[in-house]
Amino acid sequence: MSTRTSSEDAAPVGVNQPVDETPDEEGAFPRLTDDQVATLEVGGTRRSVRAGEVLIREGAPSNDFFVILSGKVAVLDEGDGDGERRILRVHGPGRFLGELGLLEGQVAFFTAEAIEDGEMLVLPAERVRGLVAHDPVLSDLILRAYLVRRHLLIGLGSGFRIIGSCYSPDTLRLREFAIRNRLPHRWIDLERDERAEQLLRSLDVAPRTLPS
Repeated sequence: MSTRTSSEDAAPVGVNQPVDETPDEEGAFPRLTDDQVATLEVGGTRRSVRAGEVLIREGAPSNDFFVILSGKVAVLDEGDGDGERRILRVHGPGRFLGELGLLEGQVAFFTAEAIEDGEMLVLPAERVRGLVAHDPVLSDLILRAYLVRRHLLIGLGSGFRIIGSCYSPDTLRLREFAIRNRLPHRWIDLERDERAEQLLRSLDVAPRTLPS
């Protein structure tokens, strides 16, 4: 199993270029009201960001909850070591970042990068849990959005990579674990996927160290 981070010199995506905000899908990307933002601001701080700044990095611990106050943020899939990054979503003011893993202490399954200069409201994840415990409406809004986002990520094949042979019992066990726990992932079959060798080289992983 491989959880990778994007390279520090990866090219910015969509910086200072017109990019439309992704429409809300089944309550996955709600916009907070002014009162809800005010509730969260009690436990947070405002922070200016520049276009191209990475707020959340795929494969790294994600301990902060971000509310976009101004500007836009792109949610990115870092690809499979081929340098290709794709925009999954774009969010504007009033929306919040993250998904279910933030509340469960998991690493991030995507990268979030500012594509415009703007301002964020930033809260530690544990503070968000405490604040929303006293606001059932806000709690339901965030939890529902995170559950739907997890479902969408699974459908897109985003998340960590499971690299192994279709004939490997260990690979099968890893895939079953990911499916059972609804973890966003992509399986790369060493026997059939032409990208497998390239990905292993980019990660500096020897085939003999993979599940067998």
